[in-house]
Amino acid sequence: MRNWLFDSDSPLIRGLSRMFDCMLLSVLTIICSLPVITVGAAVSACYDVMIRMALDRDNGIWKPYFKALGKNFKKGTVIWLICLVGIVFIGANYYLLSLEMEGISEGVRSVIMVIVLLLTVLMGFVLIYVFPLQARYENKVGTTLKNALFISIVQFPRSIGLLLVNGIVVALGAFAPAVIPLLLFVEFSAVTYFTATRMVKVFVALGDEDAKKKPVDEDEFAGGDEAEEVVDVDKESEENSNITEKNSEEDNLSEDKEEECKSDEENNSDTEE
Repeated sequence: MRNWLFDSDSPLIRGLSRMFDCMLLSVLTIICSLPVITVGAAVSACYDVMIRMALDRDNGIWKPYFKALGKNFKKGTVIWLICLVGIVFIGANYYLLSLEMEGISEGVRSVIMVIVLLLTVLMGFVLIYVFPLQARYENKVGTTLKNALFISIVQFPRSIGLLLVNGIVVALGAFAPAVIPLLLFVEFSAVTYFTATRMVKVFVALGDEDAKKKPVDEDEFAGGDEAEEVVDVDKESEENSNITEKNSEEDNLSEDKEEECKSDEENNSDTEE
């Protein structure tokens, strides 16, 4: 039992290895996000590796991450800048609503607050979906943003759950700024991996066949199919051999009959003479 528990293929060792990979990936993402303008590319690269991990198709951390960083740098940066403008706009509205402005009634303030809250939820949806989509698919920036909004609404129950999980981290950072470095570490490790696993289900629901995990015994099933095909071929060969034997027997019978007829004709001719 002890040897199995600490075996390299045991669930414990695999779980610890996966945890270490997520921690290392979070450190790389935080470091690559420090210039701020590169946040989109860094997060997209993080999701690229995380989705591969969720599909059990990962092959290391360092090389795949920096390869994905280069691949997503341009589009990921543009997406992030567009989202950053939206975040600043929503933040400015919250700031203005917090001020005591003359000439605005409470009713108007309430309507504006509802609109801003709705925009906040939609922005949260887009931020959750847009970087996994950028990491997974090759599309134009506008198409990726529209797909993120559309898919988040179609997958509304799952989107609410993901928004709550990510929102908890943001809320903790707002109320306790001193723990923001720790929260960033948690966000880019545990929360991002959790989000990536849910994104795989979203991709499958959208018809992405490549996002389905390959069964362990798929090759065995394939071998079984080949075996059945071999059996069928053997059956066909047996049937063909039986048909050939029947045809040969019929040919032999016809030859025997012809010989009998010839012998009868010769006997008749001798009798007439």
